[in-house]
Amino acid sequence: MPVIRVTILEGFASLQQKGEIVQHLSDGLASVLGEIVRPYTYALVDEVQSGAWGVQGGVLMTEEMMRSGIATSERQRSLRLTEDRVRQAYNVLGSGDRQRIEEYWAEDMAWLVPGNNQISGWKRGLNEFLSFMDKVAYLTDNSFQMSWERVLITGEYSADIRHNTGHRAGNENKRLDIDVVHVLRWREGRVVEGRGAIFGDGTAQFDEFWS
Repeated sequence: MPVIRVTILEGFASLQQKGEIVQHLSDGLASVLGEIVRPYTYALVDEVQSGAWGVQGGVLMTEEMMRSGIATSERQRSLRLTEDRVRQAYNVLGSGDRQRIEEYWAEDMAWLVPGNNQISGWKRGLNEFLSFMDKVAYLTDNSFQMSWERVLITGEYSADIRHNTGHRAGNENKRLDIDVVHVLRWREGRVVEGRGAIFGDGTAQFDEFWS
C-alpha cells in the first residue's frame, strides 16, 4: 500500500489545489510503478501551522509565502514574451526615459542593421543602439516611421514585420518605402539581440536612401 505524503503551510493551498496535488502525486506514482498501484495509493496533504516551520534558521509565515508567491507570479507574467511586450519595447524607445528603456532592452544588447551604408553593421551595447536611433531621427528630420504589420513569437524569439517610410533631412524627394522584419532574441523580458532583414529589392533602396 503506497503512501505519498506532502507537507505545506496551513492556508497556503485551497481545497481545489489540494485535490490537484493529490491527483498529480497519484498520477506520478502510477506512471512509474504502473496502473496496478493506483487503487491502493494513498496521498496525504499535511498542513503545518503558520510560524511552526523554519528554513535556514528563519520562521515561515503563510502570509509571507503568499505575498512572495503573488509577487513572483506577477513578475513572471510581466516578463512573459507576448505581442504586447514586443510593442511596448519599441514604444519606450521614443520616451527618452532611460529607466523604462532598460526594462525592455538589455545593457549588453546587440543590434545588426542590414545593407552597406553609413548606418549598417552591429550596434553593440544599449548606448550605441540608442545613439543609432538618434542618428536615424536626425538624418530623416524625424520623419522615419515604422508601421506595424504583424508580430510572431516562438520560444525566446520574436519577429515583427514592419513597413518603414521616411524622407532624408533637407530632401523630401529622397524617400524610403520598404518592408522589413526584425528578429529579436529575448532574455528575462529584455531584448539581448536584434537583426533586421529587408524584403525583395528593398535592400538597394535602403542603401541608396542612406547614402
